[in-house]
Amino acid sequence: MAQDWAAEMSACGDLAAVKAVFVAGIEPYGYTAGACGAFVPADRGPETHFFFQHWPETWIALYRSRSFHLADFSVSEARRRIAPFTWQDAKAQRQLTRPEQDLGETANQWGWTDGLSVPFHGPGGYLGLVTMAGGRRLTATERDTMHLLAFHAHERCRALAGVSALPVPTAPMTIRELECLRWVVAGKTDGETATIMGLSRETVKGHVDSARAKLGARTRPQAAARLVLAGLS
Repeated sequence: MAQDWAAEMSACGDLAAVKAVFVAGIEPYGYTAGACGAFVPADRGPETHFFFQHWPETWIALYRSRSFHLADFSVSEARRRIAPFTWQDAKAQRQLTRPEQDLGETANQWGWTDGLSVPFHGPGGYLGLVTMAGGRRLTATERDTMHLLAFHAHERCRALAGVSALPVPTAPMTIRELECLRWVVAGKTDGETATIMGLSRETVKGHVDSARAKLGARTRPQAAARLVLAGLS
C-alpha cells in the first residue's frame, strides 16, 4: 500500500494528529501499539522527550511498576544501530540479560511477539526512536513502508514539539567567536589562543565570553561541551 506519508504528516497540526495518522498506518501491518520519542543531548546527559505513546494504559502502568525502562533492549539496540531492526532479529544477535528476557516474555503475553524499531541518529548524540509492536513478520516492501512512516512521523513530531538536535545559539556566532571557542575545546588558554590567532588576550577573552553567552552556557567548559554536541568543534 503506497501512501504519501510526507503529505499526510505535513497536514498534521499537533502531536495528537500525528499519532492518529501513525496508528492508522501501522494497523494494516499487524502492529497494535507503538511510540515516538527522542533522546536529546544535554550538558548533564540525554533528555527524554515522548512525542506520543500508543500503548494500553495497563501496559504503561506495568512497564513503570516493573522498571522495564531499565531493561528495554529496543532502546539499547537503537543506540548502536543505524538501520531499522525487528525485535526478533535483535534478540537473535545478542545475549539478553534476565531483566530483558523478562520484558520480552511479558510482551509476548500481550501478543507482541515481534516489533520494529526505527532509530534516527543526529548531531552530538541525538537519538530519535519510533517503535511499533505486533505479532507478524513483514515483507521487505512492508518494512520499507513502515520505515518511511516512522521517518515522517518522527520529523513532524520533532518540528511540532520544537525539539532541536542541536544546541541553538541565541544569535549567530561570528567567525572569530567560533574559532576562539574551538581553541577552548582544544584546551588552549586565552594567552595561547591569542598567540595562535595574532590577537590580544583581552580580545580572545571577549570573543569566548560572547560565544558562551550566545550558547546560553554559564561556564567555558559548558560552552565547549555545547559546541561539541552541536558538531561545530
